[in-house]
Formats: sequence, structure tokens, C-alpha cells
Amino acid sequence: MGRNGRPELMLLLLFNAALLMETTLLKTIYLISQELTWTDARQFCQKNHIDMITWDIVDPNQLTKWLQEDELTAVWIGLHEDPEQQSVWRWINVKTGEGLTGEDVSESSYWSEQSKNSYSCGSYNSSRKKWFSSVCSDTLPFVCYGDNLVLSTENKTWEEALDHCRKMSSASYKYDLLSVTRPDFSYVRDRIYRATSEEVWTGLRFLGGEWWWSDGETLDQQEMLPDCPSQWQHCGMLSKYNTANWTSSDCSERRNFICNYVKLQK
Repeated sequence: MGRNGRPELMLLLLFNAALLMETTLLKTIYLISQELTWTDARQFCQKNHIDMITWDIVDPNQLTKWLQEDELTAVWIGLHEDPEQQSVWRWINVKTGEGLTGEDVSESSYWSEQSKNSYSCGSYNSSRKKWFSSVCSDTLPFVCYGDNLVLSTENKTWEEALDHCRKMSSASYKYDLLSVTRPDFSYVRDRIYRATSEEVWTGLRFLGGEWWWSDGETLDQQEMLPDCPSQWQHCGMLSKYNTANWTSSDCSERRNFICNYVKLQK
């Protein structure tokens, strides 16, 4: 994808092979050439996309290649020293949008030989392929990410949620209730963390003895949901907390929902 005069280069990561209209989970990487402090860079990412990049979102080798092609050397990433544990480094918490999360990565092989305890904010050098501890008030380009998911915190029935998602469609994009053949459950569960209902509607519906996605595809793993659901328990949802991938409920109940979209082929 070429440059278009904007201060960001958008790169698409397809996590499932896509046919012309097959719905997939897409993660989008934004290389922002504008130079900001670490805090301002993160606020920019959260305002305009989802958050700053973390190492589990992107293939580091692919990111390095993109940065080198765009002639970006040192960039902010979502890495920070734990303010409560000196010399302990963690990734930002992209689920809550606040604080840090995950294991201590202080001993990762990605660190440069320079002391990682000198400063508090993490940057990545695409030329040396290493992380550096940097002064948070320094200004650097940075990397954000987004996806093709849209969480709605309105409470609607399944049919109302379906109608809401589809009305968001345009000449360029087709929206639907979340319908993906091989979803990354942990990622999607993180994305619905801020829902105001414990479960959110997805595009799963029981029809004709099978579970179907609202985009017309059948659920690959039918055993994930009851093969003979009780009366009215014919709509599929995902829980923020339940480790079960899918659960079913009465379609007339009202809860939050999650949409996804695909770009229409010209």
C-alpha cells in the first residue's frame, strides 16, 4: 500500500485467508511519522485507533521490514517500566486502556545491551532490531494498531443488533454482527472488555438444525454450542469472563453487541 500524503502508513494484517466476501478478523498497523512524547503518542493511538502496538499484535520481523521501508528507525512502542516495580518492564494493558499487564519482559532477547533501567519508556530501533529504554519526554514517531471490530454499548435484542450493524454499511464497507469462521477468542474477549453487559451478541443464530453466522457461513465447530437448544435459546453470544468460546441465549434479551466489517471489492 503506497503513501498517500498523510503522516501515517496503514498496513493490513490478515489473520485468516480471505475470499472475495469472506469475513475475517483484520488487524491494522499504523506507522505514524509525526513525532510525539510517549504519553502523547499513546493518547493519539487511543483516540484515533485502538492503542499503541505491543509485541503480541504483530510479527516483529514484518514490523521491522515496514519500518525500514518507511525509513523510520527509532519509534515508540507500548512498552513501559512498571512504576511499582523498579527495573521491571511490561507491555501496556490494551484491554483496559490503562496501566500495564503481562509478564516481566526485562530479560527478553530484544533488549539492547545498553541499560534498560536508565529510563522509563520503551522504543524500538528497526535498524538494530532491539528495544531501548528512552526518556518519556523525548519525541519520536510511533506505531498504533486498529482492527475491523466495532463494539456497541447499547443494549438491543439480537435482531435489533443485527439491524444496527447492517445499517452502518456504506458503498465501501459491509457491516454485520461479528461473523468470523476462526476467531481469535482471547483477542475478541479483550476487545469486549469495556462492554456494559457481561455478554455481547455475535452473529450466531440457530436455524434449520445448525448454527449459522449472520453472513451466511456455518459455524465450523458446531459442538461449541448446543445441537438442540431449548426454545428461544437460538442466538449466540460471547462472555467477557466465561472461558467458554460461545454461549446461547434468548434472542429477545437485550445486551451489548459487536459488529465487524469488510471492505467491498471494486
